[in-house]
Amino acid sequence: MGAVEALSNHSTPVQRLLDLAKTWPDTPNGAGPAPPPKPFKTLRKLKPAEVDELVEQYQAGSSVYQLTKHYGIHRITIGRLLRSRGIDTTASALTQEQVREAAQFYTDGWSCKKIAKHFGVGAETVRERLHEAEIPMRGPHERAQKR
Repeated sequence: MGAVEALSNHSTPVQRLLDLAKTWPDTPNGAGPAPPPKPFKTLRKLKPAEVDELVEQYQAGSSVYQLTKHYGIHRITIGRLLRSRGIDTTASALTQEQVREAAQFYTDGWSCKKIAKHFGVGAETVRERLHEAEIPMRGPHERAQKR
């Protein structure tokens, strides 16, 4: 049997599959046509007076996320505007007093994660500050020695 005959005379299982395929919808999972792409948002440039107001609100205690909703601009843009006015937006690290307190907590058996939650910082920040303070670190499954 030649190639033409083999391709035109399907076996019974192949013919069943071809017949079944004729009943399938033209779109995957029966979905309709793809939705049109979303249009790009136009960047909103704040006027200098609005930036002044934004800075005042941030210094008065508004969060970056509150400001994004109010001004309709991205949080990264807000951070850039604040930094352009000399305002540091990075989260505060632990003070020296807090590092001493964290070291005592760690010595008492607290985990870095628990200390981090107490101070409102990341566990990696706590680990780094304890390491800088030359506090011997426990292994992941070790507990502090009872005094």
